[in-house]
Amino acid sequence: MGGREGRQKGYADGVDAGEREGRRRGTDEGDAAGRQAGYRDGYTVDQSAGTQKGNVDGQNAGTSNGTQAGQKRCYDEGYTNGYNSAFATAKQLGLQDAASYNAGYAKGQTEASVIEAQNGQKAGYQAGFSQREAELQNSSLDTRGVFAKSLTMGPAKGLPIELARNGYATPEEQQAYQQGYQEGYRNSYQRSYEDAKRQGYNERFQMAYRRAYDAQFSASYRNGYAEGKDKGYQDAYNSAYNTTYNQYYDAYSKMEYADQRTQGLNIGTVLGTKEGFAAGCAEQTKLGYKAGYEKTAAAVYPGAFAAGKQSGIAAADKYYSENAVLKVVNIVFSDENNNGQFEASENIMLTAEVRNFGSQKSDTVAIVVKSERGEITLVPDLKADGVGGRAKTVVTFNIGKLYDVVAPDADALSVTFSEKGRQVGDFRQMYTRTNPNKVGVVGKDGADVTKKDTWFFPGKITSLNSGDKVIITETKGSYYKVRKSEVAGGNWTEGYINSNKLTLQ
Repeated sequence: MGGREGRQKGYADGVDAGEREGRRRGTDEGDAAGRQAGYRDGYTVDQSAGTQKGNVDGQNAGTSNGTQAGQKRCYDEGYTNGYNSAFATAKQLGLQDAASYNAGYAKGQTEASVIEAQNGQKAGYQAGFSQREAELQNSSLDTRGVFAKSLTMGPAKGLPIELARNGYATPEEQQAYQQGYQEGYRNSYQRSYEDAKRQGYNERFQMAYRRAYDAQFSASYRNGYAEGKDKGYQDAYNSAYNTTYNQYYDAYSKMEYADQRTQGLNIGTVLGTKEGFAAGCAEQTKLGYKAGYEKTAAAVYPGAFAAGKQSGIAAADKYYSENAVLKVVNIVFSDENNNGQFEASENIMLTAEVRNFGSQKSDTVAIVVKSERGEITLVPDLKADGVGGRAKTVVTFNIGKLYDVVAPDADALSVTFSEKGRQVGDFRQMYTRTNPNKVGVVGKDGADVTKKDTWFFPGKITSLNSGDKVIITETKGSYYKVRKSEVAGGNWTEGYINSNKLTLQ
């Protein structure tokens, strides 16, 4: 049963496939072969006509373009010769033009009388102000000491009757029979199908291929012939055109065209004469301007400088008498006990001298201190009282307290002083921090602090996170007894941490 059905279906499918594939390949290969043969036969048909036409067109274009290029060359050469010769001669005449020199001289005098008066006045004013300012700042100031107070931080179904009638004892027997039957049917069908399909394909392919090939070859031959004819003509035309064009262009472009050379010479001479004379006059004007400017400047500048200097001195006197002029000097950071060591839990002091060179009392001086590495609690909103006119004062502040867990390392403190928003002093000082405490740093989040140094019901107090620091006061077996830092959060005071949870700072 399966074999007969397979042969019928396979033969029909093979015929269809052979028809399609034969038509497709016959059409493709007939097109390629026909187009190639037609192109080859048509290529040489019109080449002689193309060569003849290319020669004529190349000669005409080469002659025309070559003539234009040769005329331009002669014109440009004549122009250049005429321009350069005339320019040089006319420039010498312009360099002797007295009127140009005199005009420049007069202009230099006029501008110098204004510009140098302004320059002298400005330079003198700055010199006078600076001189008087230095004198006022170098004179004596009244002295008073001010010391600020230190700030503290803080059942299965039966067998169906249909199966029993067919002699099966169980559903499983029926299933096994059906599977075997179907498998045999499929194998027989597939073998017959494939053999019949190959037979049908082969019978139909050659017939379809030859029919399609012959039909397509003829049409493609005509198209290829037309393409080859056009291409052969164009290639021959281009070759002849380029050869002839280059020959005639080269010949005509090298000819002498005397009328164009003469025209260029005349025009170049006229323009060179005009521009050369103008260039010489311009240099004469510059020379005259320089001489006139320098002469007038020598006469005007000294007097303007002297007058400006007096104005500057007077302006300095007026400014210093009507304002407070602050300058903060001798700035230093020091440790509280003055032993030269910046230690953990120690207050840091700032001392500075505030000088007021003006006659009016200053406003309050704002002080801003910053630490580059941190680990110090800084006092906010530091201020110094205003300083009286022509006076100076020494101020001392507790600017902050180092953490009790501060890392021993180099650090820098910086400070700025300002009055009315204007900076009047600044300073940066490097210092070395020390810490006699034994400090531990938590390595990972969830490090427990316990009441006892044991794993058996230790009594959890709190839990610390990575980076938290504690002070180690004692070592007990595999535990550290620790104390909370002054700057740490939480309500606990002391407890125990497994030593593998900490790294020493």
